[in-house]
Amino acid sequence: MKRNQRTAPVPSGAAEDSEAWLATPESRAALEPRRKPYWHAVGTGRHLGYYKGARSASWHARLFIGSGRYEEILLGKADDSSGADGHSVLDFSQAVARSHDWWSGKGRGVSAGEADPLGNGRRPKKRVQTDRLDEVALAWARERPDLDLSLVGLFMRIKQAHFMHERRLAAISEAVGVDSGELHVLLALRRVGAPYAMRPTDLFRALLVTSGAVSKRIDRLERAALVARIDDNEDLRSAQIVLTERGVELADAAIAHVAAGLATLREAIGMSDAEFSEADAYLRRILAEMG
Repeated sequence: MKRNQRTAPVPSGAAEDSEAWLATPESRAALEPRRKPYWHAVGTGRHLGYYKGARSASWHARLFIGSGRYEEILLGKADDSSGADGHSVLDFSQAVARSHDWWSGKGRGVSAGEADPLGNGRRPKKRVQTDRLDEVALAWARERPDLDLSLVGLFMRIKQAHFMHERRLAAISEAVGVDSGELHVLLALRRVGAPYAMRPTDLFRALLVTSGAVSKRIDRLERAALVARIDDNEDLRSAQIVLTERGVELADAAIAHVAAGLATLREAIGMSDAEFSEADAYLRRILAEMG
């Protein structure tokens, strides 16, 4: 690298084109905190970045996209003050691997047989994408590096995933002739098994909506002959909501569409059963602590 192209100072003892000045927490200690990352050029248009704030440090990657502009992504926290876990806290080699995942997804990674300047030597299985949520994380990391806001990004992604799942359900609902709220009622009744009956109070508790909302959905489904009200012999003040034969058929068709969509998504993601189980376990721990 030419001297006038350097994007960060090289501490004493490090080679001019070496990554040694970023490789360890001890070598990075020589760098002064500042508002922009220290960038190390890995290849043409590709940089690994180390941001050092007053109280925290993080890894970044960027890609030159033309006209003097770069696309940037936050990779994770740096292991300056806590041990790397390979997920939210990364050491240098883990940051390198994650940056190559992202660059390869952008079509600028290491191709088969090409030497990797940082010794990575592999292509990722799946693309790591940047989006507007990364921009939020980058903004807060720079504006308030003293605060740990890493979980905010996680919750925003959970919310976005839920929104996208509900949007898929809305499309399935439209295809089978009901709205998404009504479909949730049909699926709740179908999954309890024959005779596919629940009390209205059990329905609104299961669906986490108000009793009034459930009543309106039941009324519409009853008019469509998808459910029926049957008196409860054990409680004359209440009635059971039961799927009709047509309601069972519609619920089965809808859940088959859901399963097909999830299978396609799962294949596209490329995660193993063990990885899905691990992700589920982490979410369970988060929900247990929040509850």
